[in-house]
Amino acid sequence: MKDLIVRKAEIKDIDNGLLKAYIDGYKFHQNGRPDIFMNISDEELRNKLLKDFDRLEILVAIKENKIKGYIAYEIKEKFHKKLYIDQLAVCEESKNQGFGRALIDEVKKIASKENCIRIEFNCWMFNKNALAIYDHLGFEKQRIMYEMKIK
Repeated sequence: MKDLIVRKAEIKDIDNGLLKAYIDGYKFHQNGRPDIFMNISDEELRNKLLKDFDRLEILVAIKENKIKGYIAYEIKEKFHKKLYIDQLAVCEESKNQGFGRALIDEVKKIASKENCIRIEFNCWMFNKNALAIYDHLGFEKQRIMYEMKIK
């Protein structure tokens, strides 16, 4: 994608579109699973994003000096090394323009450089568009997580 930059996020990016992408991603999930993604304020989401800077690596996709999306990941090692994608979100008005793919392509390079044997992430079943994209990008379903609501 021409003129697209993918780079490590900086705190100053919060006010240049990163918080918007974070909020858009949260609200999308809130619409799909309001029982899990509770209604919280934008300020609370900002605080959560700030905490994510301490625990995750965050990359941003930038075009025309505006952040269009981000990916947050960490390298985990138990029996072997893997890159775990914790979050991937693209601003609502920037979806289906290749920003998510560019972010995934970048973490694939990082995983290879870090000698990870695979990339893992979760995707909610209500997110049909993302499920189709991940299949198209060559990801394979690894396991199924079940739930039973008690209350």
